[in-house]
Amino acid sequence: MNDFDTTAACACCGAALSFGSETVFDDRYGHPGSFRLACCASCGAIETVPRLAEKDLPALYTQYYPRRELDPGAVTVPADSPDRWENRLSRWWQGTDNQGQYGAKPGMAVLDYGCGAGQSLLELRAMGADAYGIEADANVARIAAHHQLQIHIGSFYDNPFPGVKFDLIILNQVLEHIPEPAKVLNLLAGRLKSGGRLVVAVPNAGSIYCRLFGKRWINWHIPYHLHHFNRSCLKALGRRTGWRLLSARTITPNLWTVLQLRALMSVAEQGVPNPMWSPSVPAIATRPGLGARVAWRALQVATRFGMPLMGVLNRLIDRVGMGDSLLFVFVRQEVLGANSE
Repeated sequence: MNDFDTTAACACCGAALSFGSETVFDDRYGHPGSFRLACCASCGAIETVPRLAEKDLPALYTQYYPRRELDPGAVTVPADSPDRWENRLSRWWQGTDNQGQYGAKPGMAVLDYGCGAGQSLLELRAMGADAYGIEADANVARIAAHHQLQIHIGSFYDNPFPGVKFDLIILNQVLEHIPEPAKVLNLLAGRLKSGGRLVVAVPNAGSIYCRLFGKRWINWHIPYHLHHFNRSCLKALGRRTGWRLLSARTITPNLWTVLQLRALMSVAEQGVPNPMWSPSVPAIATRPGLGARVAWRALQVATRFGMPLMGVLNRLIDRVGMGDSLLFVFVRQEVLGANSE
């Protein structure tokens, strides 16, 4: 079991953390470590403790994340432009517009920090933007080569793409993976053009699904998610690092809800990869017995035919700000004036 540093401070506001007694572990990919969740009484942020260091991330993702099995040719985008109204409507209905690249315009220089398999960069290229990516997972290098994408394998601390200033910087479900988010947000300001925007999308630890499912909520995603943000603490982090919030909303991908329901049917063992999360193994229930198999089949049927209802439910949840993913748009404070709230 890991040694837990009970002196760790909140990454959003710097206040002391209150530590829970239960340990948590990787219920997806089989990382063997034990961790705790610690809550900040001041801003409500939740931290995974012990917090991994930046130097730990390349090995963590390269070894445990499933991209090593991904066929580069399988990373594609729709044949027509992502900006077409039909695609915009489809993304809204499915909840897949919880990503920052859709605010890009032709000719923009756009950096996707933590670009994953690079699909966002393909979309940006189709939208006429000049796309750059940063990714810690070395398995992405062959995908970048296959699609001729500008992806730096490493971190922002390497000073990638020197001399390039960006109109838009996006962090799609990435800030929660970064050991020192305040430090990175400060550094990103130096690579943004005057008037440029920063778009941050993170899982919402204040969502109705988090409250409903508790420890079984899929977006704890231990230990890859080091920080668990809600609306208040993310706004506090932005303000602390000199960013002014322009807009905020919640967006719930319907696929996340399907995965959440399936996760309730699986049993995870510490240090053992969960077959539900493997791209090469069907997402079957791991509970033994006929009853579990029947329940799993019923769930598959229900999610298939219940998708329209799920879409309506998630759009309503988003409307009241309780959705599973937060999307924040920031500009630098000095752009709008030092006295702005």
